[in-house]
Amino acid sequence: MPSTTRSPSSEVTAPARPEPRAAPMLPLWAAAPRAATAGLLLDVAFPDFGWWPLAFVSVALLLLSLIGRSAGGALLVGAAYGAVFTLFHLVWVAEFIGPLPWIALAALQTALIAAGAVLITFVYRWCERVFTSRWTRLLVVPVLVAGAWTLREIVMGAWPYTGFPWARLAMSQTNGPVAEIASWTGVTGLSFLKVALCAAVI
Repeated sequence: MPSTTRSPSSEVTAPARPEPRAAPMLPLWAAAPRAATAGLLLDVAFPDFGWWPLAFVSVALLLLSLIGRSAGGALLVGAAYGAVFTLFHLVWVAEFIGPLPWIALAALQTALIAAGAVLITFVYRWCERVFTSRWTRLLVVPVLVAGAWTLREIVMGAWPYTGFPWARLAMSQTNGPVAEIASWTGVTGLSFLKVALCAAVI
């Protein structure tokens, strides 16, 4: 009986499967309300209330809601966060130019915040695939996440109508002990440091 030999070139190699993406910490139906609560906490951190520590809680809650999320899920979570924050934070606009411009401005700002949330989710996903070392992630992820956050703030501070920079994260620290850091880093730098700290802690 003739023997059959199989050459190495005839062997079929199955394509490597991509590593599964980390599952979100919360289902979307729970993450969206948590993000909305985080948006309210951020507004309370600003003057008039001035409860500045809540800004750190707000950022941490949002970041935890974005880890492992799909693009669509991140868009919804970011929209929930942005809608609650901007509607409350910009309510004074309605007193001067009416409710429709207030809602329109809040909707535009919400869209920008939601887009920034998608970017942050992509940063988490990319870092998960590229960096396998825990210590590398601990050093790199907070920097990239903070960079994505501050990039969104820069855009919102310049567009539309020359921007609305008073909603930047650093502005919530007017009554806090870290406000003086802005004299060294600028407002954008302080926002960056706050987000990087929250991203490192979670």
